[in-house]
Amino acid sequence: MIGFLKSQKGLISITIGNLGSALIIGLFWLLLASLQTVEEYGETTYFYSFASLLASASLLGFNTTVLKFGINESNRISIQANQIILVSSGIFAIASAFINLLLVPFVMGMAFWMMTTYDLLGKKNYKNYALIMIATRTATFGAAIGLYFVIGVLGVILGFTISFLIFSYKYFFSLKNFRWDFSEIKKKMKFSSHAYSSNMSNATFMFLDKLVIVSLFGFTTLGFYQFGFQFLLFIGMIPISFYQYIVPEESAGESKGKLRMIGFLVSVLLSGIILVASPWFLNTFFPSFASEVDGFRIMSLGIIPMMVVWILNSKFLTLEKTKYVVFGSMFFIISQISLFFVLGNIWGVFGLGTAVVTSLSLQASFLFGCSRYLKIDF
Repeated sequence: MIGFLKSQKGLISITIGNLGSALIIGLFWLLLASLQTVEEYGETTYFYSFASLLASASLLGFNTTVLKFGINESNRISIQANQIILVSSGIFAIASAFINLLLVPFVMGMAFWMMTTYDLLGKKNYKNYALIMIATRTATFGAAIGLYFVIGVLGVILGFTISFLIFSYKYFFSLKNFRWDFSEIKKKMKFSSHAYSSNMSNATFMFLDKLVIVSLFGFTTLGFYQFGFQFLLFIGMIPISFYQYIVPEESAGESKGKLRMIGFLVSVLLSGIILVASPWFLNTFFPSFASEVDGFRIMSLGIIPMMVVWILNSKFLTLEKTKYVVFGSMFFIISQISLFFVLGNIWGVFGLGTAVVTSLSLQASFLFGCSRYLKIDF
């Protein structure tokens, strides 16, 4: 298996970039947790999640369109998608101003940065993708921590904004080619609209839950929840890396079925390690969060269904059977929000973690059932 993985240089580059950036940003959030109170940590998470959700919504599915078709189509797909994002991100950024004006450049900067990274993936420029991911998070670490000591919580948001804008250079270079021609991207609108649903499911998983938790339980509960969720996001870079590699590779005609099984086995191993080691880790390094160790442990199990979801979505997107991705996304969103209301009130942070894992498991089961119904060969 090791020899096989070594032959997948693109996957290795993507994984190094994703894990490296996740490690850096994970350490950033851990350091921030040690500097802030739990309530202040929850407030920072709220601002970040609100702006990130708007940035994700502004992409309209065109990031996945660029990922899917970037290697086979002319560069006009990327240019035309970027033109639309310039307008859509501006509209969503204006909406963020009702919370705080500093979120406006954050939303646009994050949208430009995500389009930059997906364009690199779509063109199979994996090494540059890895470098940009790591460089962006390194810049974020320095800028956000430094500005936090100057202006507090909003300094963290400003630090993210600066790093996004700096490493959106590929997007800004594309501006000179804007012609307001949308002929190529129009042909992909059905795919983009379905991909948008999947993307918003992921954005909901990443960000919307934080907004719901604040409205139901307050900043302190969000602080505990986000601490455990951050570790799920870190190991979640494994399935995301497989997805980002498999979609453009299979779109170019390469079969990657064996990688899907390897990815699933890796996710099971990582989940087991975190489940066993987390009590010692929290009690040793973050005793103020140790009271919610059970919520932390249950959330680590989410990596297994998450891997299944990303693996199956990559196959459906490659085959352009996007309606199953859409239905799976809707299934996840409805179940997660519903379970937050029920389990969060019963078990607190542990219930919120259980809601995340259960929703991912239901989505994975639904997608797997669809794949069997369609008799898809992996």
